[in-house]
Amino acid sequence: MKTIVAVLILVLFSISNSFGQDSTFIKINKWITDNNLSIRKSFDGSKFENKPAGISYQENHKSPNDFLNLDLAIKLSELELLKKTNSILIFYPKIEWHKSTDSTDLQNKLDGGINFEFMPFGLKSPDLGNGIPNPGLKISPWFQGSSSYKRNFIDDVFENKFVFQLSLASNYKGLPGYIFRDGNKKFRARYYPYLGVDYNRIPNMLTDNQVEEFSTYFVRFFAEVWILPQSLQLNLDVTYREIVKSKSNLREVVPIVSSSIYLYPGKQEALGIGYEYKHGYDPDSKFQLIQISSLKISWKI
Repeated sequence: MKTIVAVLILVLFSISNSFGQDSTFIKINKWITDNNLSIRKSFDGSKFENKPAGISYQENHKSPNDFLNLDLAIKLSELELLKKTNSILIFYPKIEWHKSTDSTDLQNKLDGGINFEFMPFGLKSPDLGNGIPNPGLKISPWFQGSSSYKRNFIDDVFENKFVFQLSLASNYKGLPGYIFRDGNKKFRARYYPYLGVDYNRIPNMLTDNQVEEFSTYFVRFFAEVWILPQSLQLNLDVTYREIVKSKSNLREVVPIVSSSIYLYPGKQEALGIGYEYKHGYDPDSKFQLIQISSLKISWKI
């Protein structure tokens, strides 16, 4: 593990000198941004969640296994409707690739689908003076949904998942979605709560040649804090989930918590080195109990 840490730090800081305005890395990032694309670990919540994609070296505390893992999700160009109203409705396709060399849980899944986000009411601005029109609500419901069609190359099967969830958004200090800034107007923190349901269809989950179909409801909390603006990022992702409407002997309560910290040299907020700790019943690992530490090279745009 110490050797891996040293190698990751050496690789990251050896390329950090190329973060200038004319570097190839900056040009690639600009091209991605100009084409309305985004890169993340996954798009299972708001598109504003800054969870970096990454290649990681992972240690499974539940087994003697150390392994490599890849999480890469790309959001394609958005389709925005209701532009002439105070409401917001967007659709966007996504492509995700998740791969693991863990011998106890081999994974190689390619995921395609469409997400939507709908905010039926506009948001008031706390900075407008008296007498200036300020339509909308102080805090608004924010509906989100996703469809996922996954090709599982390990088991040679297709998996399906559909999610519908409710969050909240506001421009007022302390409320969900509000962007906390410091005295220099630097982004420091933001959080989102979620309440949702999903439907899952997973072949070979418990028994070969048998398909498991079940639904869950969940409560989720995501928070992002920049300890040092543009340099040191802390993420917290907590989910309490219960499985319902299952014909199989699945565990009913499957919570999971994930915390991570990322360092971005050069204050460029895109390429960094990170550490993540995850413990609980992972929906991406067929709800197996996991306890995993990860060291990763991360990338987000």
